[in-house]
Amino acid sequence: MFYYTNVSFANIYRRPSFHSEVDTQSILWEKLEVSEKIDSFFHICTEDGYDGWINEHQVSFCHEPSEKRALVTALHTYIREHPDPASTSLRHVGAGSRLPVLETKGAWSKILLPDEQTGWIETAAFNSMPELNRKNFVLIAQQFLGTTYVWGGKTPFGLDCSGFVQLLYHLFGKSVRRDAWMQFEDAKPVSENHLKAQPGDLYFFAENGEKITHVGIAMGQGKIIHARGLVRINSLHEPDDAFSPQLLKDFVAIRTYF
Repeated sequence: MFYYTNVSFANIYRRPSFHSEVDTQSILWEKLEVSEKIDSFFHICTEDGYDGWINEHQVSFCHEPSEKRALVTALHTYIREHPDPASTSLRHVGAGSRLPVLETKGAWSKILLPDEQTGWIETAAFNSMPELNRKNFVLIAQQFLGTTYVWGGKTPFGLDCSGFVQLLYHLFGKSVRRDAWMQFEDAKPVSENHLKAQPGDLYFFAENGEKITHVGIAMGQGKIIHARGLVRINSLHEPDDAFSPQLLKDFVAIRTYF
């Protein structure tokens, strides 16, 4: 038996209180390692190695599902009580969750939830991802344009800069660590010239001093797609309309997972 996140996404707090800072999130069916409980909060470790506190009402204690899991690739969709778009919604689920599939009947798939409810999701929500290459990585990144920036967010309902990068790689089947400074450590050095990035490389920034505090995805020719306020496109190339002098000032280096 394990604890699993039983909601579309749950905030992971630094301390066992809703008034505490949010460090990251956990998503539907994410396995959680529980070490203690204080009041209504569990101290947990997430699948990507983050420690923090989650509220007991957002998790369920259940068996590891034996059914094969399918990756949700649709940005967001609904799990419904019956295979009917007018049926009652049980969850609003976003890209990145892996759901145990009990059966598939044409346009609908029956899935299991951590609280042992069953529901139905449109089978198209599990459409296969394209091959992981630089072009496809940038194309998928652009599907998130306009998504609201949320500190600690790692779902299409709200993203921070490193959560955006982590989610994209997760959709392509590659695990990367959670924070910008971790991604800077793990990615391969490319250049300290801001115009030398290929599409899919990562731009890293230090907003206050030497610590890496921001990351974005290179689109080529100095353009960057990143989560700042919302997922948007800016440029580090001065003649461009979307040029950001602040980004150029804070730029540290280009690194890559390709």
